[in-house]
Amino acid sequence: MLREKAEKYVESEFAHGDEHKLYHYNCAETLINSCNDEYCLGLDEKALKMMVPFGGGFYCEKACGVLTGALAAIGVMYAEDKPTENVNAKALAQKWVEAFEKEFGSTECAQVKRDHKHETKKCAPVMIRGAELFEKVLKEFKEELKEKYKEG
Repeated sequence: MLREKAEKYVESEFAHGDEHKLYHYNCAETLINSCNDEYCLGLDEKALKMMVPFGGGFYCEKACGVLTGALAAIGVMYAEDKPTENVNAKALAQKWVEAFEKEFGSTECAQVKRDHKHETKKCAPVMIRGAELFEKVLKEFKEELKEKYKEG
C-alpha cells in the first residue's frame, strides 16, 4: 500500500539519530518516492531529485508538496507521447487536486500546515493521509477507465 511506503520514508530519517535532519524527505519527495516504489515507475535517483524544490510549497509555502509530488507521479503514469491531448493525465490530475483540496481545505502549503501540521510530527500526518487519499483517487480513476473502455 502507498501509505506504508510513505511511512517508510517519513520514518527513515530517525534511523540516523541526531543527524536525522540530514536524511529528511520532504513532502514532495515522500510522495514521488513512495509512488515510485509502489507503482514501479522506474524513476532513478536523478529524476527523484527533481522533486526536492517542490517541498514546503516550493520552499515558500505555495502549493503543497504532497499535492505536487503526486501530480508528478500522475505525469509519469499517464502522460502520453506527443501528439496527444493527455486526456487521462488531465482528468486524473483534476480529480486529485479536487480530492486534495476537499480533504485538506486548501492546496496551499501555508494553510495546510496551519490546519493540519502536528506539533512534533510536523507534516508527517499530511504526507501519510495524502498517500492514502492519492491511492484511493488512483484506484477510483482506474475503475472509471475500465468502465469507460468496457462501454466503448
